[in-house]
Amino acid sequence: MRRKSEKLQHTSDSLKKNIIEALQDKKALNIVELDMSDVKVSLFDKFIICTATSTTHAESLHDNVAKFVKQNLKLIPKHTEGLTNSQWILIDYFDVLVHIFLKESREFYTIESLWADAKRIEYNFELN
Repeated sequence: MRRKSEKLQHTSDSLKKNIIEALQDKKALNIVELDMSDVKVSLFDKFIICTATSTTHAESLHDNVAKFVKQNLKLIPKHTEGLTNSQWILIDYFDVLVHIFLKESREFYTIESLWADAKRIEYNFELN
């Protein structure tokens, strides 16, 4: 029998994989995962951060993540923010947060530097 934490980790990993796939499918740039599981003060397991090339692209990334996760895992976000101006879209899936930034906003807020003690995994996507 699995312990509760193992089941949550499996759910978190499945969620992460679906999010990454959805972002790559729509050509998100500079996808980074920050694994917060060993960070003592974090309320979340993972941050998934990426860059969009325009507000239209950011909205498309958001829509694709929501669609992938709902179809494959039957999950909807707890909360979504930033769709009004699409400079920084936040999708809250409880233990996984997705941050979709325009390049200028990502450079300005530098949230990755706030969590420098988190394990960093990069999922680079090359434009053809």
